[in-house]
Amino acid sequence: MAEAQPLVPAGYEIAGAANGQAAIVVRATSCQGVAVGQSPAGPTELSQIGINLVAPDGTGDINNYTVIYVTNNKRLAERFQVAGLPAVYDPQLTYEFTPDQIGNSGELYVSAHGWGLPAYFLFGTETEPPPNSQQSFLANWWFTSNAGMMKQSTSFPVISFGTAAVALYTSSSSPLGNLIEGNTDSDFSYLSVRGIYPTATMTVTFKASE
Repeated sequence: MAEAQPLVPAGYEIAGAANGQAAIVVRATSCQGVAVGQSPAGPTELSQIGINLVAPDGTGDINNYTVIYVTNNKRLAERFQVAGLPAVYDPQLTYEFTPDQIGNSGELYVSAHGWGLPAYFLFGTETEPPPNSQQSFLANWWFTSNAGMMKQSTSFPVISFGTAAVALYTSSSSPLGNLIEGNTDSDFSYLSVRGIYPTATMTVTFKASE
């Protein structure tokens, strides 16, 4: 909690704060096509790291405060930057999932490093979702700047979850290393999953400061 609280502005409640704890959320995804506004869709990788929140507006299956947002989609990064989110453009952002010979599981490798971003890596194994495990899911990511409050709301009409055993690696001297208190963190026991989804829609809303 001591490391997480300075990263979350007033107006948000960290989940677990009453017990002196905070959960870090680490996400990476690879999309065959992402369209920003009216732009043509293109392959996109992105990764987010945040602090788990109590839902500020009572919506969402999960709510997180954004600490890091990185993508290899330049237009997406620029649109967020204009709106006040310090999104990092990393054209070399790497997302690799290598299935095993059977196809029931595979190895995940993610590498992120961009200007002003503490380099970090994800590595581990993941399993494919079981049959007939589809469900809907709504993920909200929040951020507050001097200009106001931003909400990224991503709706997954259909998503299936497999299991994951993935570790996060970074420099212990970086802000991210300070948050996890070292070089690595692999305790994702609360929610460690591989999600497969055919489509999703992210809606970004912004409330200007008064």
